[in-house]
Amino acid sequence: MSREFPELHDFFGAYFHQDWTVEHDTAEQVIDAFLADSDPGDLMVVRQELNVLLDQRKDELVLREYLLKELSCYYCYWIAWESGEFWLRHIADRLASRLDHP
Repeated sequence: MSREFPELHDFFGAYFHQDWTVEHDTAEQVIDAFLADSDPGDLMVVRQELNVLLDQRKDELVLREYLLKELSCYYCYWIAWESGEFWLRHIADRLASRLDHP
């Protein structure tokens, strides 16, 4: 478990776990499920942790390894996204949008 980002670890571990493709067809559906399941307080904390992680500006390969090994994220975002930064910003934006328009 990530001591630095406990809520982010819970999000990735619970929603982007090893078998996420059994439950959802796309990563967007996974994010939709998290948005539907979570209260605004949880969304806010995950968004804050995402922003702190993004502010660290990790090298792309370091970020990939960190997401997998420290945050238990099993989504291969690099297949669909230019970088981890873009994908994580997308998630943060989706969370912000839900918080702005409940």
